[in-house]
Amino acid sequence: MTYNEWRDELKSNLLCVSDSERRRVLDYYAEAYADRRDAGFTEREIIEEFGAPYDAAQRILSENREEYNTYSANEGNQTARDNRRDERREAREQRKTEREREREYERARRHEDSARRHEERKADYRYDDYDGYDNRRSAPPPPPSNNGGNGGYTFIFVLLCIIFCVPLFGLIAGMIGITIGFCAAPFGLLISGVAMIGSGIGELFTNVASGAVTLGAGIVLFGISLIIMPLFFQLVKLMWKLFKNFFVWLKNLFCGRRTY
Repeated sequence: MTYNEWRDELKSNLLCVSDSERRRVLDYYAEAYADRRDAGFTEREIIEEFGAPYDAAQRILSENREEYNTYSANEGNQTARDNRRDERREAREQRKTEREREREYERARRHEDSARRHEERKADYRYDDYDGYDNRRSAPPPPPSNNGGNGGYTFIFVLLCIIFCVPLFGLIAGMIGITIGFCAAPFGLLISGVAMIGSGIGELFTNVASGAVTLGAGIVLFGISLIIMPLFFQLVKLMWKLFKNFFVWLKNLFCGRRTY
């Protein structure tokens, strides 16, 4: 028997398997035959090693049945796992539905409580059946304002402002002068220091001692100006703040308002 005859007989015994499986088996034996031919075996020795075509076909079919049984068992296990997974999913969905139902019930209860409280508040403002008036109208009227009695004090305050307008103008002018002086003095010192620093640097090339003294004095003036500048600004700010507070206190005193 040649290899081609052996292959045809094997093919005829594999009619019950699929075409892809049959081609896979025939390709396997063709490759095995080619390997053994390259190894030096004769065609007869190779066919004897393969065995009868019927026995080879039965062996292949037996292996396919075992694979099918294994696949069926695995498929059954997978089906069982899918069923358990579906049951767990249904249980979760059921618990979720129950929680949503509970939340919906809680929202409805809160809505009913809110509506009931709203109705109770509305009932508190209804007309009284005995006297026919609204209960809210029985509240006492607000106390009268005391602003009407301060006209005399306001008039006195205005009169005093007219009488003391000249001294007040002098006081304001003096405060403006003090402000200008306090603000200009640091800048004057700053400018003087810068000028002396420049002059000292120039004198260093002609007279080192005199230039060094002038430079040192300029640096001192420059530093003093930087130190007293924020201090003078704070003093000016404090002076105007005290003046404003005194004026507001005086006005409130004559207007009858409390001052703290």
